[in-house]
Amino acid sequence: MDLLKKLFVLLLIILGVIVLVLFIVRELKKINYYPRQLVISEKEAKVFNPDNLIWQGTEADWDIRDAQTVEVFNDKMWLIGGVGGTAPDYKDNKSDIWFSSNGKDWDLVTDQADWGVKRAHWSVVFKDKMWLLGGVDNKGYINDVWCSKNGFNWIKVKDPEWTRRKGHSAVVFDDRIWVMGGVDPSGAVNDVWSSSDGENWELVTDSADWSPRYDLTLTVFDNKMWVTGGVYPGLAGEHDVWSSFNGKDWELVTDDVPWKGRHGHCLLVYENRLWLLAGWSGLGKGYNDVWYSEDGIIWEELSDSPWLGREDPSCVVFNDKLWIMAGMKTSGERTNDVWCLYDSTN
Repeated sequence: MDLLKKLFVLLLIILGVIVLVLFIVRELKKINYYPRQLVISEKEAKVFNPDNLIWQGTEADWDIRDAQTVEVFNDKMWLIGGVGGTAPDYKDNKSDIWFSSNGKDWDLVTDQADWGVKRAHWSVVFKDKMWLLGGVDNKGYINDVWCSKNGFNWIKVKDPEWTRRKGHSAVVFDDRIWVMGGVDPSGAVNDVWSSSDGENWELVTDSADWSPRYDLTLTVFDNKMWVTGGVYPGLAGEHDVWSSFNGKDWELVTDDVPWKGRHGHCLLVYENRLWLLAGWSGLGKGYNDVWYSEDGIIWEELSDSPWLGREDPSCVVFNDKLWIMAGMKTSGERTNDVWCLYDSTN
């Protein structure tokens, strides 16, 4: 009988220990796990509200220009080349490079870059380097390729297999550089090229499903490459949207968009959406509208842009802000203004 009592007491003690351990584990989970989960959920649950977005503008230290490029590299924005003066003057082609960590204060890297003068080119960041691709110099169309590890010193890569051109577009996708479209000495083109090293290029297609055009824009969104707009010389700007997984097979997402046909505009990804800004009608008018879309089909307009309509600005996302800078206004005047769009509640 005494033995049974002892076993019963021992069993109660064991059960008590188990209950205590379970209680402690539960309380530890409350302290260490659930608050973290709640923070993540609140972040994920934050709703995009365009009413919270505001613009802020300034003038840059660099001269007025358009047809430049801007890249985000080494935690700074880098402005490269372009053309100054007032249209139809295209003689003041630039050879300068500037960088900034805040969009207001810009440092001149050089006004005599290794690649000479350059406008209507394209640039990308690939394999920890900045790359410059084609464009126009003082003699005409070019198809040179340059790269830099630091933005100061540039190395020329061998000339690519694609033709001399301007107004093309480029992007990094699937660990390759892609170049497509533009206008070469024979006219507007719709070819697509790619390279895994920036030196050796493969012709993906010499005739994409979208029509020949230049000043098209290209970005990566939803694991696809997207093309919008562009223009065939002498015509109005295009108003279509295309996407592709491989650069060869293109799907027409829509040609029924609320924004007007255009070229020389911006297309980029911000707040998990496609954003389209500015551009040129193809017939002498600059736009200052801003549109965004979650799927490339349905577009909504962000009203009341404070900057003037323009062609060939540069746009990037940097420090959780969408930036647009420089470009040519409808009057033909070029600009050196810098604007950023950001969420005022952050």
